[in-house]
Amino acid sequence: MNKSRVEAFTDAILAIILTIMILEFKVPESVKLSAIVPQIPYLISYAVGYLFIGTAWYNHHYMFSKSHLVTQRVYWANNLWMFTTSFIPVATAWISQDLNARGPQIFYAIVYTAWSLAYTLLSYFIAKDNEDAGHGKEAADIRRMKIYRFMTSWKTAIPHFIVLILILIFMPALQLALVVIQIIFVGARFNKDSDKLF
Repeated sequence: MNKSRVEAFTDAILAIILTIMILEFKVPESVKLSAIVPQIPYLISYAVGYLFIGTAWYNHHYMFSKSHLVTQRVYWANNLWMFTTSFIPVATAWISQDLNARGPQIFYAIVYTAWSLAYTLLSYFIAKDNEDAGHGKEAADIRRMKIYRFMTSWKTAIPHFIVLILILIFMPALQLALVVIQIIFVGARFNKDSDKLF
């Protein structure tokens, strides 16, 4: 399968998702600066979502740049990942209605977990299919990614899941803080050669 077509399709879908997210921002009817205050919860959730998708895109670009081929299962795993990503605008808009409301935060957690599983599956298939095709170095580079190691290790996955459940029970609004921490300390820790890819 043509790798550039899959990358272009993915870029287009992610651009649409980001556009939908900003269109959810409601322009105040008043011209007073204080009129923006009710929109602050959405601005917070939007900023987290934007950072989330932007970081994921960078890692996705790295994996596809390293990959020599796109198999059918990579294509379908990529579609599954984009499908889960498409729920982020809904989750973002809903939690902004009340950052501490448990229902919207649980939905956000479900979307985030489904997204994480889909991204892990996509990463695994890209690495495995490249390894099977004789591109062991590229597969090893993908497996060295901090996000890949975090998502495929039970030592990090189980504690993360326990912390997430405790947050949802006792203080749901902290979930966004947990997501930001993961983005900064895991997702945004790129391989050293990531800025040298063409």
